Amino acid sequence: MSEGKGKKKEEKVVPLIPYTTNPEWADITPVPQNDGPNPICPIAYSPQYVEIMNYFRAILAKDELSLRALALTEDVIAVSSANYTAWYFRRKVLDHLIAHPPQIPDPPSYEKELKFITSLGADNPKNYQLWHHRRTIVEKLNGSVDEELMFTEEMLDLDGKNYHAWAHRQWILETFKAWDHEFKYIETLLRTDLRNNSAWNQRRFVVEKTTGYGDPAIVAREIDYAFSFIKKSPNNQSPWNYLRGLFGANVPFSAFPIVKSTSLEIKDKFPVCGHVLSLLIDIYEEENNPEDLKLAQGFCRELATLDFVHKKYWLYREKTLVPK
Repeated sequence: MSEGKGKKKEEKVVPLIPYTTNPEWADITPVPQNDGPNPICPIAYSPQYVEIMNYFRAILAKDELSLRALALTEDVIAVSSANYTAWYFRRKVLDHLIAHPPQIPDPPSYEKELKFITSLGADNPKNYQLWHHRRTIVEKLNGSVDEELMFTEEMLDLDGKNYHAWAHRQWILETFKAWDHEFKYIETLLRTDLRNNSAWNQRRFVVEKTTGYGDPAIVAREIDYAFSFIKKSPNNQSPWNYLRGLFGANVPFSAFPIVKSTSLEIKDKFPVCGHVLSLLIDIYEEENNPEDLKLAQGFCRELATLDFVHKKYWLYREKTLVPK
């Protein structure tokens, strides 16, 4: 579990026969870490860690692509889960063993490897090497889409802002065109927490990668969607940011008058809502009407009080609101 769950992560202990006394490894001469003749501050590794890494260096030097090498990488990962070289070499060994299957009852496979990675997920939710390894295995399997989406949901249940989980989910969606149920998933997240910035970001990603925002009907739909959440919680910045993102140089506010009229309604009900004042300033600035610009200047002065941290910005913004 992550530290955010309030539980201390236990140190990994690998149950094994010491390599030095294991007859299977009798032909291997361990390669110690070379810290130079006079190390200034040598790291106090545990004896188990030292032994595992010494044998790992020996196997790397031989470039041995064997079952025992695969098992060794698992031990390295157990004591150092972010060891990039261990993950890289594990993939290399795995590819070789699958291309040249050993004559054993249950040989290595990408399916088994995916289960192995999944077993490590909860203890390593933000381990980049693990997520990268997972992607390469899924690519080789050319699918397992439903399982991957479910796995990312489980990881996001642990931490809804896990960048790695979101990135993996987006890669799955885009690579395998698995968009069918993503809006429903986003809806579930936002119904649970309407302030979930990651869910709003995911909605933007899905729209951009599917229909895009070129159709005015799509923009109108997204405006309505954002306002449906704004009306529930006007001081929630997330849907306001999403709404703002729909407009820019190519999509003026004037193209959708509903934005201004709805914002004015919200302002009447919630006169000290800084988000609606900020949006109305942008709308009035675009319209460039002298009377409305005076209103916008007044909103800037209000925001200088309501949003004291950005007081200087709002006072500066007031000075820029002149007819053009």
